[in-house]
Parts: sequence; structure tokens; C-alpha cells
Amino acid sequence: MRCGRTSRDAPAGRSRRPIPFASATTATRPTSRGNLADVNRVAVVVCLLALGSCGPPSVATDAGTDGGAASDAGDDGGSDAGPRTLEVFADVGSRSEGIAIGRTPGGASVLYVGTSDDRIVRVAPDGVVGDFVSIHAPVGLTTRADGTLLVCAKQPVAMGEAAAIFAVTPDGTITTLVAAGPGATPFVLTNYVLEAPDGSIVFTDSGGDSVFRADADGSHVALVAAVSYANGLAFSPSGDTLYVASWDTTTLHALSFDATTGAYGAPTVAHDGIMNVDGIVTTSTGSLVLVTSAAGILEVDPATPTAMPRTLATNREVTLPANGVFGDSAFGTANVYLSTLGRTTISVLHTDRMAP
Repeated sequence: MRCGRTSRDAPAGRSRRPIPFASATTATRPTSRGNLADVNRVAVVVCLLALGSCGPPSVATDAGTDGGAASDAGDDGGSDAGPRTLEVFADVGSRSEGIAIGRTPGGASVLYVGTSDDRIVRVAPDGVVGDFVSIHAPVGLTTRADGTLLVCAKQPVAMGEAAAIFAVTPDGTITTLVAAGPGATPFVLTNYVLEAPDGSIVFTDSGGDSVFRADADGSHVALVAAVSYANGLAFSPSGDTLYVASWDTTTLHALSFDATTGAYGAPTVAHDGIMNVDGIVTTSTGSLVLVTSAAGILEVDPATPTAMPRTLATNREVTLPANGVFGDSAFGTANVYLSTLGRTTISVLHTDRMAP
């Protein structure tokens, strides 16, 4: 566990602010979330946030100057979280959900963030925010090996607001990559997308309780699995396992993946007992950082599915976190950057873990 920064951390030339506490009453999911299949899911989140806000605040810092360090066990009785630092990294001016590391046309590292006011912004390693493109209701983001940004979003209002997967080049050119499901069936709410190890893509339709795959060019869309309110996705470091979050259940699913054939196996239980997992971040050790709506940021090891999760940050510290991503060498490869539906800021969590 690191208490201080190393050369892997983001540049230390900026003065960053410790995370402020936010009222749970303001942490409702924005309209950019899309037409949820069940509006009761929103009520569940608000209730959980209200309950969570009753606990004592605890922000752990390197110097321990922010009102007391988090307990070793964490709020949920998890294993030793150890010292870590959670800071505000940038203010994007609106609530956010999708977040991904990418590069500009000139090759500079940037952090892409999708906001609730129909923007995707680019954030530099020093925290400077600049507008990139306008796209309607962006949700999950990922960057392909060629630098193209994939975006779960909706067509413009004038085009009926159909959910889709879009491709955005580093120079800002937007095209629709996947417009509909098998048989031209409309998606309900495309929520998260990844590039698979074989170059194909896999994505969730939360409103349709489904996981889909498509070829690299967006063709041959096929159902991979039925998962209740399928949300965040992550591949294992070896690329042979796909993890799928089920936001309205306590189950984290695992599907085998064969990069030679492109075939996925049936869902199995990777971990159970954690509600409202929104995003998943894989570490180099194979453990998973879970971004949850109800319990903050947790770490679990699929190798020990019954073990208690390790608390990295409580929901009181990061109100309604949505997704996370490890930084690259410019942003710090031990740093997890977090979007949030409860604030306008992007947080950075300095960890003792590394990106795969």
C-alpha cells in the first residue's frame, strides 16, 4: 500500500482539493440515464443514498488531515482498505457517467468524460477540461485500440432518440456503429460497451436486460446473454473472462470468452452479495474494482467469491459514482478516475493496484 505518490502518479504540479461531502437529496440519476425499464430503480438509489449519508464521514488522505481516516474494515465490514487518497481531479460542469482514457490526434493522453448535458469532454492530465463533441445522452464510453471512442448514447431528438452505439474518431467525427439489435429490434438503453480481445465489441442494453456482441464494423449483432439490468463490463487481464454487472441484483456475472472463435459461455456467478454495481474496473492482479451506486467503491477477488469486499471509498465520499478507469502513464497507472451522477466533479482514487 502506498501512502505517497510515485512516478506512476499523475503530475503533482496541481493543487487538488479533498472530496467534499454532498447531500444525498441531490443525488438523483439524471435524464441522460435514459428511459429506465423500471423507475423504481431510481427510488432505490435515492433511498440507499439517504441511508448511507447518515453515517459518519471518512475521507482517508496521505496526511490524514481531512477529518479522520477510513476504518480498516470499511463501512461494510470488508478487509483492510489501508491508506489511500481520494481527491477532486476536475470539474466538468455537469454530472457524468462514461469515462475512458484516450489520445488526441496528436497523440497526447486525455480522459474522455460523457456528461448529462449531452457533451463529451476531454480532460488533460493537469485537469484542464475542454469540450470535444456533442452527442445526445451519452452513457458508457470505451476506447478502441485504434484510438476510436465508442459511446453508448441516443440519436438526436429529431431522429427519435433511438439507443445505439456510436464511434467517434480522435478528430471528432461521429458515426453510428450499431443502430439496432438482431432483426432490427430497437435497443432500450445501451449502457456500456467494450472492445473484446478479438477486436469485436460487446455491450449491454440495460433496459432490455441483455448483453450483445457485434463485429468490429458493427455488423452481425447477436445476443450473448440475458442479464437483469446488465450494466458495466470488464474483461479479465487474460481476456478469457467477461464480467457483467447486474445493477438491480446482487450478482456479478462471469462469462468465458474464446478469442479464437469469438464465442461466449453461459453466465456464472463471479461474486454475489453486492447491490447496484454500475461499473467494473479490472486490476493487474485480476481483482475487480466495483463502482456501486449504494456502497461506494469496492474491490473483490473473483478467485474468492465469498470473501468480504475491500472498501476503497464509501458512498459518502463519492456520491452516486457511475464508472471508473485506470489512468495511463500520463495520468498515473495506479490511479482510478471516477465519474459520478451525484456531482459535477471527476474524482481520482490513488490505489495500491495497477491497470492490467
